[in-house]
Amino acid sequence: MNIEQATEQIRSAITAYLSKDEHGLYRIPFHMQRPIIMFGPPGVGKTAIVSQVAQELDINFVSYSITHHTRQSALGLPFISSEEFDGENCRVSQYTMSEIIAAVHQARRTSGVDEGILFLDEVNCVSETLAPAMLQFLQYKTFGMHRLPEGWIIVTAGNPPEYNRAAREFDPATLDRLKRIDIEPDVTVWQDYAAAHGVHPAITTFLDAKPGSFYKVRAGAKGAKLVTARGWEDLSRMLQAYEAESLIVNAELIRQYLQDDDTAHEFFAYYELFRAYRDDYRIPDILSGAFDDTIRDRARAARFDERITLVGLLTDALSTRVHGAMELESALRLVRADLMELKGTLVGDEAALALRKRASSVRGECETGNRANSEPGDRRVVKALRVSVLNMAADAADEATRTGSARFDAAKEVFNSQVKRCDSLLQRAISSVDSVFSFLDTTFGEDSQESLMMVAKLSADPLLVRMVSEHGCESYLRHNKSLLFTERGLDLLKQADNLA
Repeated sequence: MNIEQATEQIRSAITAYLSKDEHGLYRIPFHMQRPIIMFGPPGVGKTAIVSQVAQELDINFVSYSITHHTRQSALGLPFISSEEFDGENCRVSQYTMSEIIAAVHQARRTSGVDEGILFLDEVNCVSETLAPAMLQFLQYKTFGMHRLPEGWIIVTAGNPPEYNRAAREFDPATLDRLKRIDIEPDVTVWQDYAAAHGVHPAITTFLDAKPGSFYKVRAGAKGAKLVTARGWEDLSRMLQAYEAESLIVNAELIRQYLQDDDTAHEFFAYYELFRAYRDDYRIPDILSGAFDDTIRDRARAARFDERITLVGLLTDALSTRVHGAMELESALRLVRADLMELKGTLVGDEAALALRKRASSVRGECETGNRANSEPGDRRVVKALRVSVLNMAADAADEATRTGSARFDAAKEVFNSQVKRCDSLLQRAISSVDSVFSFLDTTFGEDSQESLMMVAKLSADPLLVRMVSEHGCESYLRHNKSLLFTERGLDLLKQADNLA
């Protein structure tokens, strides 16, 4: 199955494992909850989907690569204690708590959430000395003398032997106690993930044109040749950082992430073209509606692969504006709750201190169990924006104290000014979507394949969809409906695939 199907299987299994009856008992008893094991090639996204499910369900996530552990760190260290048996004192061997089990208890204490996922990567590549203990843990959920707490689900991942020479097959008795999920790479599903997570448009448009370059793992004379989903995403972050710092992207950088010479060479050549297209098409002008006939003529004369790149450039620019507005809106919802909760303390001289304490608390709070879990967007960004607004409100409260003004009103004024800023950003984002569809319609004609591609990419972005549902966007809704996305979209994607 592909990574999207695997995510749904894992989400459903964990939801079922955590389901309780009217007596508060787990419907599936803890000892009968089979550990989940995912088998798939390296870099396909196994760890990412388990972390995603934990975030969605608002439970803890503790991750270990089991190959980094010795028998002692997994089982704990032995020590001698004294026990009485039948009236006789005996010296017996016991074990300290496993580092892994201890990490589970630490996560419970830190988050205040009792349930969670323990994720063990490369589980079929453990050393010979640790293998028996690992099999015992999968069967009985016990390391040494210490048992995994109820409410914690074991999810593991491993590479099939053809991808990892250190991998070993599990015996039938062990496999019969596991819930097995086999995963294969799927570029179409990954592109939806990329649209929602801001992957560099040079990568997404390159893979639109050459989907066969998405995943390669094969042996070579000088070592394995690797191109994986993980490699593309890590390269995306590096490209974005290089561009932000005006650093030179060269072929050597690309090869460090795409460890296949042919793929790295092809992508670097494409990236150079992509940069030229980004300058030539003056994307900010299109978003503002200030495009002219020169740009339209260039686009009309372009080959299909260049048009794919143009759509990718426009999608990325729209995504930046939409995410900026929606993440600020998410942060302001949380700030409003903060101000209402602190209202009683924002009338005296301690107002600024209370706001700064709340900002500090937000900055340090863990991902699990906090209020940001229900808000859309990048949680790190939402948290940073929330902290920033709280600190601005604290500065305003300080100034109000010096001038003798009302502290709460000063903090509220900061909040209101940010709400106005957010409204402006939202209108700018919606106007940009309208301008892009206007450009595509006047350049390629109404209901063009370019507009269809734009709808497909925008529809894969949850923040864009949420913005439209909450604030409206007539041009997106009109094109989404009139283009009969499901039927025509499949035909267009086949055309793109044929370019490979």
